[in-house]
Amino acid sequence: MLSRKEQKLIKSLKVKKYRVREKRFLVEGAKNVLELLQSDFEIDLIVGTEDYFSLNLKTGNHRNEVVKPDLLAQLGTFKTNEDVLAVAKTKSTSLEEIVFNDHLFVLDDVKDPGNVGTIIRTLDWFGFSQLICSDNCAEFYHPKVINSTMGSFTRLKVIHIDLNEFYKMNKLPILITDMAGEPLNETTIDEPSVIVMGSESHGISELSEKVADKKIAIPKYGQAESLNVGIATGILAGHLRML
Repeated sequence: MLSRKEQKLIKSLKVKKYRVREKRFLVEGAKNVLELLQSDFEIDLIVGTEDYFSLNLKTGNHRNEVVKPDLLAQLGTFKTNEDVLAVAKTKSTSLEEIVFNDHLFVLDDVKDPGNVGTIIRTLDWFGFSQLICSDNCAEFYHPKVINSTMGSFTRLKVIHIDLNEFYKMNKLPILITDMAGEPLNETTIDEPSVIVMGSESHGISELSEKVADKKIAIPKYGQAESLNVGIATGILAGHLRML
């Protein structure tokens, strides 16, 4: 049985300061929990409805608790959740873990968690294994980020870091996205590079502008004012994989 204390803990993980303090985060929905079960994340608890557990075996070293759908909805962030949520332990990451053997995407103050989650899912699709996020980006363990990845959070190493520190240790050419940059279809990118994506509202930071080796742009053919950063990242990731 799920105690009131445990219910309070689960609900608290919707807030960053409690995720940091408890070193735990929420994973919601059958798809994300399935990916979690197949990953190397350490799981504390899985909470699901009778219908969920009737279709999914209670396996693993973690606890499994059956609850009513209305309680499940109260515990998580979904308006309705007929399936399951899990509590898992966060992982620590460091600069030393970054590998410079492939193109490396950097998010420069992308604050929308839905965009960050979509970017993680997109980079996973194109076979990228790392993502660098500035300190002011949406937090990797934010529920909306995790939910938006549709399980890809288990495969991408996401490192939040002071970009100044990252640029000091970086070994690759730095390309920043800018509407005034060299059109992508006219650009030669024949070696692993850092690709910096800025927020739609503020663009690339002054720090990233200073260290950039080249500006690149996605050619515009219509009248839209700007591209969503998630879509822009997808276009660039696809282009790089097709070179």
